[in-house]
Amino acid sequence: MLKFISVDSTLNSLIITSNINKKKTIKVKDYLKSDNFSKDFSKILKKNDINVDEARLLLVNLGPGSFVGIRNILSCLKVLSLIKSIKIAGFCNDDLWSIVKTNKKIAAYMIMYFNKKFLSLQSKFKEIKMDEFDRIISNNKVVSNYEYNGIFKKNIVPFVYGFKEVETLIQKKLFYKKDLNPMYEMNL
Repeated sequence: MLKFISVDSTLNSLIITSNINKKKTIKVKDYLKSDNFSKDFSKILKKNDINVDEARLLLVNLGPGSFVGIRNILSCLKVLSLIKSIKIAGFCNDDLWSIVKTNKKIAAYMIMYFNKKFLSLQSKFKEIKMDEFDRIISNNKVVSNYEYNGIFKKNIVPFVYGFKEVETLIQKKLFYKKDLNPMYEMNL
């Protein structure tokens, strides 16, 4: 398997996944300071013994998500790609979430939460309101990154992924090599 480092900031957290040295997924909750990403990225890699020189592919989640966050991270990784001569590619949440759903064998609604908005993946990222989310969760299992503490908490299947799902993205070639641009709600 190709050695990779994957970066995702679309889910109100920073998720770095790698198969260099050890297969790891590092999650920094509530990561909202993408303007410091290059310093943070360097510290995280060093702390987790991930040597960027061993990487043959950098992957970045292009969204949908926070435009500014994705843009800052993409810019940093593009520069790193040029300096270190590492291939760079992007993937989208739609493909990632479908892999997670398939791997977990879940027949459930998939609802992404970012920037205080709910997006239904069944309807190509259609925005849904909180009352509709509550209605759906009261009757159905829902895969989501939303931290729900209500009465229907058992109906939430946490959206989590790791190196296996990223490896599946790579194996199935579900990534973009050209025109790496952030996707965000205005482009949906």
